[in-house]
Amino acid sequence: MNEPKKQYFTIGELSELVGVTVRTLQYYDRTGLLKAMLSKGGRRMYTRDDVIKLQQILFLKSFGFSLEEIERKLLRNKDAENLKAMFTEQREILTRQVENLRKMIAALDAVISEIGEQQDVGIDRLMILMKLMKQGNPYAFVLRYFNGEEVKKIQDRFGQSEQSQEFVEKAEERFNELKTLHQKGADPRGREGQALAARWWEMVTEFTQGDADLLKSLMSAGSDTKNWPADTEDFRDAIHHFLADALTFYFQSNHIHLPEQEENHHE
Repeated sequence: MNEPKKQYFTIGELSELVGVTVRTLQYYDRTGLLKAMLSKGGRRMYTRDDVIKLQQILFLKSFGFSLEEIERKLLRNKDAENLKAMFTEQREILTRQVENLRKMIAALDAVISEIGEQQDVGIDRLMILMKLMKQGNPYAFVLRYFNGEEVKKIQDRFGQSEQSQEFVEKAEERFNELKTLHQKGADPRGREGQALAARWWEMVTEFTQGDADLLKSLMSAGSDTKNWPADTEDFRDAIHHFLADALTFYFQSNHIHLPEQEENHHE
């Protein structure tokens, strides 16, 4: 013969049955989210309907809804359209959170890769690297070509978030122009190619501000494309086959003489 279903549960029994702590149930009771009834002896008691309601609360909470949203919007709302809208909004929030987590993981992977086998990673280098990764900057790897003193100069110059972001956006714009011209087969020595070379050199001089050491390290990075990360392939080819020729012709036409690169300058 089947035993009759239990109609009432103490707070301890409900805690064990559903898998939440007694303290959590007490909090839900105090806030009115899941009110318990009191027995004649003053003990908190819960009905089978309370068990179902608690399971609904935990289900909604697992999707990131706050307790206030669960109480005010979800448990009281029986309208299908409103519920659909709220679940759709929460899905968008969770999707953004997942995307942010993916970006954070990608940034950490990149930092780990850049640190590599280095025994001593200066705080300035690490701070700039983390900032660039956080901004989603695909060119952060270039820092590996600068020594500690040069990285300190870069940090001092671009330490302000606003200034750093402005330069990153300018660099992104230049790289996009480069890829566009290369893909459409423009002439590096033609009008468009030379206009880009002029803007590129202006960006370089803004970055180096006349510092020969910074310029040498930047040139070292530009001549070492074969060792750039795999995810730079889309613009690496454009630099090698378009920008190099455009800049060489621009320098010759404007009588610009670059400092000679020292072998292994960035080591």
